[in-house]
Amino acid sequence: MLKKLSRYLAWLGPYPYNPGLIFIFFATTYFTRFVPAISQQPEGVERWIAALVILALACIPGGLFALHAILFQRYRPWPSNLITYVIEVAFAQFLLLLFLPLITLVLRNQLGFDYSAPIALTPVLFGSSLFLALVLLAVMHLGERSIRNRLGAADRLVAKLELDRAGLVKADIELRDQTSRFLHDRVQSDLMVAAMKLRRVAGKSSPEVNDAIERVISKLEQTRTTELRDLVQVLAPNFKAAGFRESVRVLATPYRESMDIEVHVDDASEALSHELLLGAFRIIEQSLLNALVHGPAKHVKVSLTTDASGRSHLEISDDGPGAPLGSVSEGVGTAVIDSWLSILKGVKTIETAEGYGYRLTVSFTS
Repeated sequence: MLKKLSRYLAWLGPYPYNPGLIFIFFATTYFTRFVPAISQQPEGVERWIAALVILALACIPGGLFALHAILFQRYRPWPSNLITYVIEVAFAQFLLLLFLPLITLVLRNQLGFDYSAPIALTPVLFGSSLFLALVLLAVMHLGERSIRNRLGAADRLVAKLELDRAGLVKADIELRDQTSRFLHDRVQSDLMVAAMKLRRVAGKSSPEVNDAIERVISKLEQTRTTELRDLVQVLAPNFKAAGFRESVRVLATPYRESMDIEVHVDDASEALSHELLLGAFRIIEQSLLNALVHGPAKHVKVSLTTDASGRSHLEISDDGPGAPLGSVSEGVGTAVIDSWLSILKGVKTIETAEGYGYRLTVSFTS
């Protein structure tokens, strides 16, 4: 029994004061009490004036409780517990009694509305009103706590999503680096050894066989020196050695058979950090793939510019069929772009309409 009683008492308080919420709550409560006075006024200007008067009067108890909350929250000289909390609320109720005669007088003289405050009649009614105020404050704060808990849970989910995105990008970078090292160290050397062995065989074969072997050797050399090098550059780009503009050109090479790709990168963007350039590079990579697969587009423009304030703007636009903005699907490509966007701490905008192509704009600060 005592445990249940203590649990119920704990439910009553104490709660931290939220002056803004308290003001809105009590102002609304008293406004609804005074609303009948509005209907008693003639339609037109007088009714609007009555509404403004009642709104001003309702702000008095709301402001009184809010001021009380601010003062006790900042300057409370005693510890906060259930007893002191009840005394504080009772003190606010008592102060309100001093203003209720004034409010009642204004309502009667200005609007002809008789209003009496029952809490002023007897100690029992005052205690009942105090208990009701404590319950209302408890419900209000419990609702606020529930909202805060939900917001906290949402913040934790967002933080987890950010970690998942960062993990996705990190895993992608590690896989690309491992693949590029394997291609550079192992496959290139294997191709070189294969070409050397074929040259040894060529010296002992007929002219027809030699000619075929030379074509194979030429293709191996082209693969090793050009195609494999470009693939390694796409997997793990070296912007300091090749430059960002040239890296994007290499990235776009496989797409040029299907699309005309225009690339513009200003000098200020070339000087950005490797992480920022890598993020922009991966967003461009995914956007080109989207333009090819979901377009299909015939012409794509890629632009990266950085202004004097250090704000960079990446824009990829195409002349594909486009789609209504609300129908743009959220797929793996969008997840990749959003993951890099999170790392860049950037903002993206999407513009698309059926028959007018697609434009992705990403802004971030160095």
